[in-house]
Amino acid sequence: MLGSHPAPYERVYVFHGSACTQLLGADRLVTAVQKLLAAAGVDPHVSPAVHTDIAARPYTNEALQDPLLDAPAGWLRSHTSVMELSVQLPMQSFWDRISAGSWATWSEKWPAPVDGPLFPPSSPEWLTRAPRWELDPLAPALGPAAPGGWVWSPRDGGGPDGEVERGEESSLPGEPSAEQGETGGGSQSLPWVGLFQLTDVESFWVLSTPDRLDQVVALCERLSSTHSAFTWLTGYFDAQDILGSLRLPMECAPELEFALTEGGYAVDVWW
Repeated sequence: MLGSHPAPYERVYVFHGSACTQLLGADRLVTAVQKLLAAAGVDPHVSPAVHTDIAARPYTNEALQDPLLDAPAGWLRSHTSVMELSVQLPMQSFWDRISAGSWATWSEKWPAPVDGPLFPPSSPEWLTRAPRWELDPLAPALGPAAPGGWVWSPRDGGGPDGEVERGEESSLPGEPSAEQGETGGGSQSLPWVGLFQLTDVESFWVLSTPDRLDQVVALCERLSSTHSAFTWLTGYFDAQDILGSLRLPMECAPELEFALTEGGYAVDVWW
């Protein structure tokens, strides 16, 4: 179903709102999540989630935009590299349904031959170790934008690095082993950054690991010398002062995408 040899940097991004969960990522991986949810009795759909915790907050204290009323009809997105999936499930319910879907599809994993080793079902590690964020409407903002933003959410297998470890038996579906990637001419895994328009029509969010977000901050400082909109850069932190996301005016998105791509990043976009 998933094909073979996805690029090493293909991934899903997981966003937990107060009453919904949203995934963005490679088509084949999002389709796999959709199958697990459907097997668990959930009806996933592809209409974007409404993150009400922040949707009513303007990008700046002076802005008058109502993100819902002022949005274009249908909010048609003109520049995307990912597939979107939304479900009306809070964080714990979402992961419970993923686990239930793994059990419901267990029969597809019976070994061949039938007397081969059989392992109990578990959620795919490429999903449980995927980078994930929670929407905190009170997250402190370092910059001119209003408080409230995306902060790192604890996940299985470690801190907020969002990296899938190579060489593990539960790697991405159809992905070659680390040895194949090193010796078989496969593309190397690139540092990833997501640029996603998640909560309103006048701004977008920059999502990556905290270390990479620091690099993006430095890049935006350089870009601000020729594009004043980059001075509106705002960072959002959790209770441990870990940087979870950045927010910028929408007009910065194309220039930042170009600069990151030129800098050797794998850039995922959705706006």
